[in-house]
Amino acid sequence: MSGSPGSAYVTSVGAFLPGEPVDNDQMEARLGLVNGKPSRYRPRILAANGIQQRHYALDANGVQTHLNQDLCALAVQDALARRGMELSQVGMLAVGTTIPDVLMPGFASMVHGRLGGPPMEILSAAGICAAGAAAFKAAWLNVALGAHDVAVAAGSELASAMMHARRFTGESQLADQRAGAASSFRYFNADLLRWMLSDGAGAVVIERRPAPRGLSLRIDWAELTSYAGEFPTCMYLGTSNPGAPAVGNTWLTVDRAAHAEQQGMMVVRQDTDLLAKVLVDVGKREVRRLLDKGRLDARATVHHFLPHLSSQVFADAIERGFSDVGYALPREKWFTNLSTRGNTGSASFYILLEEALRTGRFQPGDRVLALVPESGRFTMSFIHLTCVSAG
Repeated sequence: MSGSPGSAYVTSVGAFLPGEPVDNDQMEARLGLVNGKPSRYRPRILAANGIQQRHYALDANGVQTHLNQDLCALAVQDALARRGMELSQVGMLAVGTTIPDVLMPGFASMVHGRLGGPPMEILSAAGICAAGAAAFKAAWLNVALGAHDVAVAAGSELASAMMHARRFTGESQLADQRAGAASSFRYFNADLLRWMLSDGAGAVVIERRPAPRGLSLRIDWAELTSYAGEFPTCMYLGTSNPGAPAVGNTWLTVDRAAHAEQQGMMVVRQDTDLLAKVLVDVGKREVRRLLDKGRLDARATVHHFLPHLSSQVFADAIERGFSDVGYALPREKWFTNLSTRGNTGSASFYILLEEALRTGRFQPGDRVLALVPESGRFTMSFIHLTCVSAG
């Protein structure tokens, strides 16, 4: 093994965004009208989330153009090409996504198969937004511990396949009959996500020493902390009662998959009331924990803060919340592309990093802090990087 033990660097970042940008006036035509009627929630949600355009793996007629594995493979190929590296040099592929194309086998297997190439170690990180951060941490640790000289980590999302009107037709007709269901099961909590989520993928190459040319990012640490032991489920798919999943109310325990569809289990939903109550407070607790642990240092300068934001509405609350616990990150240090890329979930960290590097935001010596919160059942992910010159 070459390089210094314990060192690992992001030496290249790639991304893939399908199709041309879709603006707010075009998006409902692309996603389709539910029962032929415009959504009454769309103007309200778009006014709050700050998204102006996004990408969909759907053509103008709403026909899917890519699989999720395609998006991920194309991002991986982009990262490798920018590094001038072949897939045969990669020892590990770690990928995260929210909803893969198939239930089995794992997403990493499907991406590896799509890429081709020789045998390698793979890892599929399941979850929602934090799945991409989990894949990143796994790849980093494998390189830092000397298991591999080169690893690739990626996050990929194809939300539009679940957000098209054809998946909401039955649910919109039956929504009024679900009075006895969990409060988070109301139709608003499903339709909301149609105007929040979008498609895209990103990937990084991680090596044991900096790239010979350009800027690399030393990986200082990565932390993922779940608070699921304290809080109920907030964002979900596959159950009619996220607060108490049991035999008979999950997609796998009903008699047939068609029954799960009929009962509204196969629509992605988010408990917006719970989200508003819990997300920022959990973020504050995690910052306090990292300060106590010494991972974060209020006296050390962070030059760039890259937060994954599901909606612009959270930005002020995050800034105030972090300041409340003694960790101020002024807005001039923030970089987010939510308005132009939308909410790409587990891919957002990679897509943010790719744009920041490509547009020259980083300079040698700069310290970068990324935040990837997940509202599935409240996981907080932080990644700290330092920019270094060519090795």
